[in-house]
Amino acid sequence: MSISKKSKTIRVVAGLLGFAMAFSLSFGVVTPSASAATIEELTAQINSLLSTIASLQAQLSGMQGGSSSVGAYVFAANLTVGSKGQDVMNLQKVLNMSADTQVASGGSAGSPGNETSFFGPATKAAVIKFQIKNGISPVAGYVGPITRAKLNSMGGTVVVPPGVTPPPAPAGTGLTVSSPTQPAGSLAPQSAARVPFTKITVTAGSDGDVILNSVTVQRGGLAQDAVFGGIVLLNENGLQLGIAKTLNSNHQAVIGEAVTIPRGTSKTFTVAGNMAASLSAYAGQVANISVVGVNTAAVVSGSLPIVGASHTINSSLSIGSVTTERASLQPTTAVNKEVGTTGFTFSQFKVTAGSVENVRVHSVRWNQASSAGSADLANVVTVVSGVEYPTTISADGKYYSTVFPGGLLIEKGLFKEISIKADVAGGSGRTINFGVEKTTDLYIIGETYGYGITPPSTGTGFTSGTIWYPAQTITVANGSITVEKALAVPAQNIAPNLGNQVLGGYTVEIKGEPITVASHVFSFATTGTKTAGSSAQITQVTIVDENGSVIAGPVDEVDTTGDVTFTDTVLYPIGKKTYTFKGKVGPGFGADGTVILSTTPSTNWTTVTGQVTGKTITPSSAAVTMSTITVKSAALTISVSSNPAAQTIVAGAQDFIFANVLLDATASGEDMTMSSVPLDYELVTGSTDLTSCNLFNGSTQLTSGTNTVNPSGDDNSLNFTLDSTLTIPKGTVTTLTVKCNIPSSITSGAHSFGYNSASTPTITGKTSGQSVTPTENTGAGQTITETTGGTIAVALDSSSPSYSIAAAGTAGNVASVLRFTTTNEAIKLTEVALVLTQVAGNASSSPDDVTKVTLWDGVTKVGESIFTGGSYYASTTIGSCAGCSDFIVPKDADKVMTVKVDLGEQGISQVGTPGAFIRVDWDGGNNGAPNNIGGVKGVGQSSGTTISANGTDTASSGFRVFKSYPTVEIVPLSDTKLVAGRRDLFKFKVTASTKGDVGIHRLSFTIATSSATQQIDMIDALNVYGFTDSAYSTPVSGVQTDGALGYVNKDLTLAWASASSILRIHAETTGNASTTLVIPAGTTRYFTLRGDVTLAGTTYSVSSALQGDQKFESGVSPIPHNVAGASTSYLSSTTYFLTVSNVASDFIWRPYSTTTTNSAATLDYDDFANGYGVPGLPSTNTNSQILSN
Repeated sequence: MSISKKSKTIRVVAGLLGFAMAFSLSFGVVTPSASAATIEELTAQINSLLSTIASLQAQLSGMQGGSSSVGAYVFAANLTVGSKGQDVMNLQKVLNMSADTQVASGGSAGSPGNETSFFGPATKAAVIKFQIKNGISPVAGYVGPITRAKLNSMGGTVVVPPGVTPPPAPAGTGLTVSSPTQPAGSLAPQSAARVPFTKITVTAGSDGDVILNSVTVQRGGLAQDAVFGGIVLLNENGLQLGIAKTLNSNHQAVIGEAVTIPRGTSKTFTVAGNMAASLSAYAGQVANISVVGVNTAAVVSGSLPIVGASHTINSSLSIGSVTTERASLQPTTAVNKEVGTTGFTFSQFKVTAGSVENVRVHSVRWNQASSAGSADLANVVTVVSGVEYPTTISADGKYYSTVFPGGLLIEKGLFKEISIKADVAGGSGRTINFGVEKTTDLYIIGETYGYGITPPSTGTGFTSGTIWYPAQTITVANGSITVEKALAVPAQNIAPNLGNQVLGGYTVEIKGEPITVASHVFSFATTGTKTAGSSAQITQVTIVDENGSVIAGPVDEVDTTGDVTFTDTVLYPIGKKTYTFKGKVGPGFGADGTVILSTTPSTNWTTVTGQVTGKTITPSSAAVTMSTITVKSAALTISVSSNPAAQTIVAGAQDFIFANVLLDATASGEDMTMSSVPLDYELVTGSTDLTSCNLFNGSTQLTSGTNTVNPSGDDNSLNFTLDSTLTIPKGTVTTLTVKCNIPSSITSGAHSFGYNSASTPTITGKTSGQSVTPTENTGAGQTITETTGGTIAVALDSSSPSYSIAAAGTAGNVASVLRFTTTNEAIKLTEVALVLTQVAGNASSSPDDVTKVTLWDGVTKVGESIFTGGSYYASTTIGSCAGCSDFIVPKDADKVMTVKVDLGEQGISQVGTPGAFIRVDWDGGNNGAPNNIGGVKGVGQSSGTTISANGTDTASSGFRVFKSYPTVEIVPLSDTKLVAGRRDLFKFKVTASTKGDVGIHRLSFTIATSSATQQIDMIDALNVYGFTDSAYSTPVSGVQTDGALGYVNKDLTLAWASASSILRIHAETTGNASTTLVIPAGTTRYFTLRGDVTLAGTTYSVSSALQGDQKFESGVSPIPHNVAGASTSYLSSTTYFLTVSNVASDFIWRPYSTTTTNSAATLDYDDFANGYGVPGLPSTNTNSQILSN
């Protein structure tokens, strides 16, 4: 190892000697120019090199003459992903000294000899290897105080000559300055930012990198210095270098910051001007900016000054503008953030484009002005619209700049929110503040004119002071530790004198950084009687993490104090974790005694240290009392559950559950085991025994093969030997299920399984091995009776719909809901008989009105049928149609089946009859099905036999079918004040079905007033008005021009006698002829009842309601179904409704069933119906609408 060190140093010195000789010889042939170094400067450089060479020669001589020692780097700052600088390069060199911690290999970046100054994922991975190798915890890939201490204690890890810092890479000796293509002359408007004036290109020589420190510029032209608010230097990406500077008395400014120009490369920079806010006093002046000096330690060659564009000062051009304000994620109060906080938003503001032009945000420069250093932050990004953009850190570590590729477009009047977020990697006690120092640090360009836009110094959160946007200061806090009772470790029983018993638990929530605790003290509080001395002591106490690993202990309780002290240093990682105490309670501890652990972390936990900051952390101060642990011996109670209930089942069932045996260990302090279970088997009636009886624990079969039991007569201790030993966990109830097969040969009989204490099973404590005497509850169990088959019954379900109306040609209309009820076994239906019920005197349908019937189990189709050949009966096969599923009714349960019908079309040459009444019911007598099998047929799922049933037909409510129909809906009154004059009394709307037009002929109302004691006090001049729009502004056509239905207003002096008086309004033409108001298919018409309320009295109220009809009425007699031929319609003419009572003639409408009835004036056709069943219209009347004061 020492030979390697010496030989490497010899090569370093030899190389420097050769370089110095070549360098000194070269000066003999160089002709000095105006821009070259002076002879004195060159001589000083040569002397410096010779001195370095002499020093290295002396060191080499010392190395060759004796043993070597290794110099050390001192790592003083924390390092993490995103860190940059010489410390990172030194770290990589240390890591690369060992093959098992190398950053990279094969000549790639970070490999030995190719170390970089950037801490990336590869460096993090190498640090993790280093931490594992050296036993450093936590293993986080982060260089914090613990890892730094290890590095600094190693006595040196970089191969260098003794006591000497390695010389830096040689700096370049020359920098060439040249003039690239310059910006074109143009206008320099007021408030414009970063107006480009001059460009300069610098090229580093091939002998080394060159640092350009700054550039000196000078204002020229026929202009004054006051036209500039500041002058800045921009790099090739438009990123501002350094801060904006103002011109001095010599019209000059030094701008920029240190930039490295790599050897043999060129960089171009732009000198730009931030124009003053007001240029009216300087308009027309012409200014330029020249580069007069380049500040660097290298020899500068080239011609200076370099002069760029001359721009005309302008005060009249209105360029775009923006406004700024604080955004929602900006912290507004001082807060603390722990080390380790990730993705925290430190600052946010909103930029809104003005009305002149769209703008683009090209860059932003944040100023981190507080005490935290760049190493204290990681993953610093600028965020806009959810997209993260990287930041570039300035040389002094205080400015974080982001360039948005192509710029971020903000259209006129719109906005974007710009924020900066980062991870807190270190810096406890320091502060972080990400503001924006100057208005021009936010670089915005207008899309139309292309000029930079200077934001205003106004807006919430912004100032005209030193810092344009001073954000909230965030203090970096240490990590924190909070300790609580662990709910995941509940109160429970434990056994005495057994190790590894749960004694309690706690949770630790760590924020910010991993934390170590060097000592924990916990206290035991106990109750109950116990023998003094070691036999009652709690021993072998450990703390176990969530993975079951012991993190502290074992230790014993101090019997005199009840305390237990752990001196193991425990590392608590970031997050919330649960920790469990385990140990042994001595045999002297009394039965039913309790153990409760507690601690107060702020006083009982000592040397609590953050593993990133190295700071002392104060734990939470609240006392933590853990769950109560009760000391109990092993105990078990055996009984038989009341489930399943006594019942009748069908013979032939397999694996039927006869009993559930309960093994109750809730009062036990220890798990227990048993290998057999004796049960009481009774053949209650009959002569045939059950077969293949087995025990199950949930889905796990416990007996099989030779352990399967086949009972033979009564046996009060029928033994079930388990295939393997059963463990009964303490604190639980284990349920063992008895399943047997029932021979199909049993025509009648009854069996039961219970428990009898005549034969006690062997039960043992699982850990202690001690015998346990159970508590035995004798019980006969429930009697299960066998029969040969099940039964089924059919009825109309309560969910079957009430009377309604439907449109012809529609599908899926619910006709009825049938309820099937089984006993003894589940039954799969195979056939259901249906009937199209005839109702005398009620316009009954014919089979032609129904095109198909479908049967449904919820949303699943199970059957379909049609009424064929004029038959009113159909037998539907279940589960066999395309897309149909089986319909199985569970044992001793109900299940409903929905009957839906598809309806035939109505109209010319269509089979459907207008007004047909449809009722589809279960045919209990099965009058139309073949073989008279009964109204329903199915297969028993246990017996496998065919099961049928008949009975009384169901009687559903049915529905009536029209070509189209109306729907009524009340519209709230816009004004309910009772004010003298003509007022809206009742509003509603009527919508026609999409199947066709409908017509309104008659509307009826009732009106009551609280003041009407005589006719003179009534409402007067009543009429209904129709409109085509919801604003009630466009009158309907076909009636009066103002939309009134009646030709004249109704005079209530004669028409009204009391609140029960029916007031009817008919549709009439402008020629006073009766008509119907047509509502086109799928459209809505809006109606209002209006009247003069002047005589009603303004201190009272007026109540109005629309009337419905209580039954269907028709002037066409129903034709019996067994008579050939049929009426063309079950509807009536308007003449018929003149003779019908008020309860069936208040709302008269028509469905325009055929083309011959389409005229609104054809009132003598049998094409009118009343309001019975119209959706939204009650059979009596609607709710009232009331005007009052």
